[in-house]
Amino acid sequence: YSMLINEIKTALPDTKIIILEPFVLKGSATENDWEYFSVETIKRAEKAKMIAKEFNLKFVPLQSKFDEAEKLADSSYWLLDGVHPNYSGHEIIKREWIKVFKELV
Repeated sequence: YSMLINEIKTALPDTKIIILEPFVLKGSATENDWEYFSVETIKRAEKAKMIAKEFNLKFVPLQSKFDEAEKLADSSYWLLDGVHPNYSGHEIIKREWIKVFKELV
């Protein structure tokens, strides 16, 4: 992240960058190794949030949104396999991204 952000800021200093939080739910690709996926996703989310703060970038929290959504419908409604979003999952991401984007314009 740091190298990429530095390169972008150098080449395109007016570019706005938004960091999205990694997320995971139990699904066909994650259920058998849930402990691993859960722990590793949390680590990566913490790093992403730290990088956003370090570079003063906007951060889009997503794990809590997917956790809330899973209370309404099974994880397969939101994510194809626990990791990759389907149409409904992309809708969650879109709505949260737009909220943060509006703060930039």
